[in-house]
Amino acid sequence: MRARGTNLWLLAAAVTAMIVVAASLGALASSRAAADPPSCPSSNPPNELTLGGGTPQTAQLDTGFSNPLQVALANTNGCPVTSVVGTPITFTAPSSGASGSFATSGANTVTVGADGSGNASAPTLTANETAGSYAVVATSAYGSVSFSLTNSAAGIPATITPLSLATQSAAVNSDFAQQLSARVLDANGNPVSGATVSFTLGAAAAGGGGGGASGAGASFADGSAQATATTGSNGVATSPHFVANATIGRFTATATVGNVSVPASFPLENLPGKRQRLIPFGGPKRVATVDHRYSHPLRVLLRNANGSPQSGATITFTLGGSGGGAGAGAGAGASASFAGGTSTATATTGIHGIATSPSITAGSASGTVTATATTTTTTSIAHFTLSNRAGKPASITAGIATAESAQVGTRFVLALAVTVTDALGNKVSGARVTFTAPASGASGNFETRTPARSVSVRTDANGVAVAPPFIANSEPGGYIVLAAIAHGPRTAFALVNDAP
Repeated sequence: MRARGTNLWLLAAAVTAMIVVAASLGALASSRAAADPPSCPSSNPPNELTLGGGTPQTAQLDTGFSNPLQVALANTNGCPVTSVVGTPITFTAPSSGASGSFATSGANTVTVGADGSGNASAPTLTANETAGSYAVVATSAYGSVSFSLTNSAAGIPATITPLSLATQSAAVNSDFAQQLSARVLDANGNPVSGATVSFTLGAAAAGGGGGGASGAGASFADGSAQATATTGSNGVATSPHFVANATIGRFTATATVGNVSVPASFPLENLPGKRQRLIPFGGPKRVATVDHRYSHPLRVLLRNANGSPQSGATITFTLGGSGGGAGAGAGAGASASFAGGTSTATATTGIHGIATSPSITAGSASGTVTATATTTTTTSIAHFTLSNRAGKPASITAGIATAESAQVGTRFVLALAVTVTDALGNKVSGARVTFTAPASGASGNFETRTPARSVSVRTDANGVAVAPPFIANSEPGGYIVLAAIAHGPRTAFALVNDAP
């Protein structure tokens, strides 16, 4: 009896042990199944459409959006999709209001096919002429997604207005005292800089002395009725000087700018006066390098009331101050002088009505200098512009980014910039500056269309060259980026790529 009980106890213990082992094996199998997820299926069609890039973004009216609108076909199981090449995806912008058109279709909608990975990009979208925000919808058999876009009118001319509405007058065949000035604003009321304004000395007013070629009018220094000027940071553009013709009467001048249909108007009037006229001969502009002689002196032609050359008249040439008037340069100390160091000189018109000044020498500062020619027999004034051009680059100075650091793989905050001057300290414009980073080790690349370790940039009117944004590579450490002019001066920037 005791032996039988013992055997039963041993049998129960063995069963219990088998159950424990089976449970352990089951747990081990479960853990292995959790550690080794099932592999992706060989056939995995998409079941959703996802955004890839291009939202949100903004573009000026009538310009293309810089980033492409991108989508991707995907499967919610996270595995790569299969059999998706050519799957049609339609991009649709609004049919009215703020919208845009795609490059290949020229319309507000376009259909493209997905590539082998399920990715698709719309052709470049160009904003239309209506400002505002809107959505572009990408649609496929597997759903749709939306892109948030904005057409901006900022920086685009919307209005042009004259700075003065008063009627300006001048004696026939003489200079108008004030140039024409107009201000250009965008749709938000902000000044637009860099816009090209066209000035036209136009038609005679009704009852104001006739119209057509025989009517009252005026011309710029080159004899034409049209001239252009560029708006400054205040949105203002100023015409060159202009001269009344020989007809008494009223007429209107206009100023126009692209994208604006309504011009600015200027009421003008030619009054009776002396009939002689002084005209710049050989052009009103002269250029010379600082501290060098201008290749051509000032020359004027004096015509009488009949338009014939007037001989024997005394002409006074005067070299004025720097700047002043349209197109003035940045050099506040620009100057010039006649032979002997004087700022005035006289000459007498010959049988052809022409008078020629003595030779002219540019001062040591770059910039523009105004010059005039006058005579006592008429109020007409001939205007000249002398440009003192900076000499060859002699010095290059690094900006505030001379010692800067950034974490590896990120952009340096301060742009690499230099100022180029000649031997007299004048800012040199148009000089080509090459920025070069090391070819190996700690270094970086300039953010251009194709990232490069070396870029060339020309200096602006202030002698400043600014390199594109610079991005540290993945190698920590310090290094030097050189800025140099070919066969000329150079400077350096000490940069550091910080470890993460």
